[in-house]
Amino acid sequence: MTFLEAENEEKLLSFYRDNRFSQFDTRQTASDTDETHELVQLLRLL
Repeated sequence: MTFLEAENEEKLLSFYRDNRFSQFDTRQTASDTDETHELVQLLRLL
């Protein structure tokens, strides 16, 4: 099993989908400046 998190960018997510990863969740993160952004969690069974 391979797990990764990626920025929520369509070109990047499309690459992972083309390589048989499946999205299963998202996660909000905070930086030092208290800005939040979303990471997409992907999974692939080998």
